[in-house]
Formats: sequence, structure tokens, C-alpha cells
Amino acid sequence: MDNRLRVLQIIYSFDIEGSGGGVARFAIALSHALDKDLFDVSICGLWDTGKETESLHLNELNSLGVKAFTAASWDEKNPYLSLWKSYQGLRTSIKKSKVDIVHSHSEFSDIVSLMLKLYPGVPIIMRTLHNGYPIEWRKRYIRRVILSYILYPLLFSKEIGVARHVVKNMDRRWLAKLSNHNAILIHNAINIGKFAIIDHISDKSKLGLAIPNDAVVVGTIGRLRIEKGYETLLEAAAKVIQQTERSIKFIIIGTGELAETLIKQAQKLNISDNVIFTGPRTDIEFLLSGMDLFVSSSYWEGFSTSVLEAMAAGVPVLATDIPGNRELVEPGINGWLVTSRNPDALAQEIIHRINTRIKIKQEIIEQGRKVAFSHSIESVAKQYQSLYESFNKKK
Repeated sequence: MDNRLRVLQIIYSFDIEGSGGGVARFAIALSHALDKDLFDVSICGLWDTGKETESLHLNELNSLGVKAFTAASWDEKNPYLSLWKSYQGLRTSIKKSKVDIVHSHSEFSDIVSLMLKLYPGVPIIMRTLHNGYPIEWRKRYIRRVILSYILYPLLFSKEIGVARHVVKNMDRRWLAKLSNHNAILIHNAINIGKFAIIDHISDKSKLGLAIPNDAVVVGTIGRLRIEKGYETLLEAAAKVIQQTERSIKFIIIGTGELAETLIKQAQKLNISDNVIFTGPRTDIEFLLSGMDLFVSSSYWEGFSTSVLEAMAAGVPVLATDIPGNRELVEPGINGWLVTSRNPDALAQEIIHRINTRIKIKQEIIEQGRKVAFSHSIESVAKQYQSLYESFNKKK
């Protein structure tokens, strides 16, 4: 008889390089890391968005013993119908293979998890809030009141925040305070093994991006969305290029709804020759190996896995001075912080780091690695295992 605890993780999609982003990478890594002797783990993407890489991730997970599937196909013209179909797909799956715990990792999977709470045989639902913005559903006031302020504190068995400021914001909700429904802190994490073994490339032409072999490479990784602050980064890049005689290239890795807007901004700033938009990539570790400086220009973050990845890869990190980054970066110890939404300040910091990159203390890089290693997916998986088991004992 299989007495393992059955845990279903739900993410937006398996399009890790696009709409799924760092949240999907984290949930997938967590599914891998959970002890298979204790847990029967499955992971569901609410939607198949039609990207080729989704099939690759699904096949890899299934081959490694993690049941991975999508609940429905995404129909951009009918988002509410797509949501209903994803619920139906999950309900059918649960009817065939019952679960003990449903664990949500995105705004829309939170909604589906609430719907599943009403379905017989789903006693425990929990969610991890990854978004670092002070309020959820910031553009949807009615959803925010009904879901975040009322239904979530009442119906979720447990809510988890990935950073201290996220937990603090969740605990401020009036119903959460009234019912003593306190969120708990479990940081985001990464698969250290993928990044810690990187050999750095001194000849930048080997990156295959038409970069001169002696160029200075400044890079960043993330979905091309407003919160990542790439408009500010491009403004700063224009100032850096204008004020330095060095050969410099900026690499922006990722995709998203602002892709066309950002490309046009680079053209308008006359820096297209110095800024490379790679689009979605599956070889993040390789591209990190060619970076001299990693920049996180975000306006808000939960707990940045891309910063952790850069640290693990031994790339010096310059990040905006926002709550999520402050939990990772100690200025002058393991990286540097700069004022958010300030292209002038960002440009000057980049120039300073470029000019002193040869003199950057190895201690900065090593301290960054220590931070990354302290947030390995293995250590965080143990925290989730203890949480799951604590609910199992209450049954």
C-alpha cells in the first residue's frame, strides 16, 4: 500500500522561458527535490500555451518520476472559459488520482484551488505568494477585496510568503489579523547544481551573440514586464554607452508583453547595436558564464531567483534598493544596491563597476555564492516537507 502524501503543485504554465518565469522554475525544482519516498508529487500547468519548450519540460519531469500535465489549452480570446476548463481538467485528474494537498503558485491557480476546495476529496489547499508588489490584483480592486482580503484568509489552510515583506503585507489584511491566519516565511530557492559549476568565458565571442571577444557584458534575466524596470535599464544603458569608451554589450534575456515596446525604446535611444534581446533561452547558465555584471533593475520583487542564480554562478550583482532585493544583497559585502527608477544613478553605478571590475574583490563573489548556497532548493524543500507533514498529522 502506498502511504505517501499526495501533493499536487499548480503553476500558470510550463512555459518557463516565458509566461511561467521564475515561479514555474521554482515549483518545478521543488517537485524534483521533494522526497519521493515520502511524497507522491505531481505538478500541473493550468494551461498549455502552445510553446515548444513546454513539451520538453513536461517530458523531462515525467521521465524523472514527477507526474506533470496541463489542465487545458489557453484561449487568449476567452480567458474565463480557459479558467473554467482548467478547473474541469484538474477536477477530472483528481477524480482519477486523489490528492491530499493542493499547493498553488500563481494568481490564477489560487482561484482554481479555491474552486477545488469545494470538490470532495481535496481537504487541504495552500498557496505561495511570489509577487513582491504591496497588494495583489493591484488593477482589479473587486477581485482583491473578494479573493485576497476575504476568501484567501478564510479558505486556504496555509499561506506562504517568499520574503519577509511579502509575509508582512499578507498579515496586514484585516480578516487575516482577525482570524489569526498568519502567513509563514519560506524563501524562494534555486537548483544550485546548475549554476555552481559554471566556467566563466573570457572570450565573449564564444557566447554566439556577435559580441566582440574583449567586450564588457552586462546582463539581466526576467520576463519583459513593467515590474522588471527594463525601461529604466535601457535609459541607463544609453548613458553608460555615451559616457564610456569601452566595448560594452547589454544582454536582456527573456520574453513578455513589453518586448516590442522595449526594442523600440532601444532603437529610439540609438543603442540597438549595444543591446541584445535574446528572447526566451533554455541555456541561462551558459549565458551567465559570459557576464561581467548582473543588473536587477526591478521596481518590485518577491525574492528574486535570477539574482540568486547570478550569485550562484559567480557573477557580481547590482540590484535596485527594494525590499525583496534587500533580503539578498548586502551592499559592499555580496553585491551592491542602487536607487530604483533612477536611470542616472543606475548608469553611474554600472560605469563604476565596469571601471573597477578587475579590482572587484573575490570576496564579493564568494559571499554572493554563500547567499545562493543558503537558498538551495534542497534546504527549502525540507521546509515544505515539514509543512506538508504537519497538516497530514492533523488529519
